[in-house]
Amino acid sequence: MKKSAYLGWAIGSFTSSALVSAVGLLHLRFMTDSLGIAIGLAGMLTVLAKVYDAACDPLMGHIGDRTHTRFGKYRPYLLGGGLFAGLSMVLLFNIPTALSGTMLAAWVGVTLLLFSTAYTLFRIPYLALGRAITTDFAERSRLMTFSVYGSSLGNMASTAAAPFLLGRIGSDRAGHGLVAVILGVLIALGGIASFLLLRERGDAEPAGERPTDGSLREAFAALRRNRPFLCLIGFKLVLFSGLTVNMAAIPFYTRHVLGVADSTLGSIFLVQTLAMMASQYLWVRLAGRHGRRNALLGASGLCAAAYFSWLFIPASHPEPFVHLCALFSGIATGGVFLGLYTVLTDTMDYAREVQGESRAGMLAGIFVMVEKGTAAFGTFVFSMTMAGVGFVSATGAGAGAQPPGVRVGIMVAISVVPALAAIGAALIMLRYRIPGGAGEA
Repeated sequence: MKKSAYLGWAIGSFTSSALVSAVGLLHLRFMTDSLGIAIGLAGMLTVLAKVYDAACDPLMGHIGDRTHTRFGKYRPYLLGGGLFAGLSMVLLFNIPTALSGTMLAAWVGVTLLLFSTAYTLFRIPYLALGRAITTDFAERSRLMTFSVYGSSLGNMASTAAAPFLLGRIGSDRAGHGLVAVILGVLIALGGIASFLLLRERGDAEPAGERPTDGSLREAFAALRRNRPFLCLIGFKLVLFSGLTVNMAAIPFYTRHVLGVADSTLGSIFLVQTLAMMASQYLWVRLAGRHGRRNALLGASGLCAAAYFSWLFIPASHPEPFVHLCALFSGIATGGVFLGLYTVLTDTMDYAREVQGESRAGMLAGIFVMVEKGTAAFGTFVFSMTMAGVGFVSATGAGAGAQPPGVRVGIMVAISVVPALAAIGAALIMLRYRIPGGAGEA
């Protein structure tokens, strides 16, 4: 496999990660603290967009499986989706100042739908392309390591560099708008680069393989027969339900529990991201020695311990404990993401080699649909919890004062909920089996 494929795969992962991380981390708080939208309404707009987004994922996967161009099945969507995604990022955080009330909410809702469409257009074909690049065990493991590197850098750009920049220029509407323009340009360039660097193997659809031009109903029926994939989806559904609650809580934790600037928020994610990248060699070795499933189980257990550790950070003097927890979380999350990507391609191989069906796009669509669905769930749970404990949405000087119950709600969301979810996910993954598969010890 050409070295350019590793670079292209990392860039594609950077693009999708930067896109979703920036919105997932900053947009809810941007709506409440910069636009003054009530947290219940802000959470509902986000949830509705994510439900729409999740519903589009299987359809996009089905469309990708049926696409035939001289550039391949999935590559053309990397270019179009990347450009559209960059534009949607700019629109999300650059709101006309004249808008207020219903018109402001309408603008936010429409731009969230545009963002959701763009992310789906890029992300689903990108994941489906993974199986079409290589089937070699070592090459695929290395490729997925580059995926984690790329997603880590994209995550760093959105969750570390962006808050650092906001801390310098101000966390108001104008500051968020400028950061969004910078990220939007990087995302668009990432879509162009991944399109140019990645190639689909000519033997990705060998003769004798069952065609994928059936109906959407037939595609779902084939998916239900892929038991390893269903087990993987169950694992991801439970784990990510907790992870998204944690992600939604962190910006509120640093501001309303620790009372620190956004530069600390950025440093937390910087440490976490660097730990994810540095841990890849360890997780690849563990997967090679003990099997991909077992490495993923170990990473899930480590996640549970890492999430629980956030409970013990003293708010009066959080250093260095907050960054030690971020380091611990980053190592665990690095194993989870590497494991998810490699096991996903194993289930795609199972569909092709055991079931005789090539539905990589459909499987990728369901895989990403779970991300969107759990993101909607996490945002909804956190925003409704905050509304229930009396969180006050305000801009300017009034943004800091909150009722005592808000602190308790944030701590439960950042620690207890995701830790229990990680334990539940590990129990599901114990049922994962691919007879004779490379991913199982």
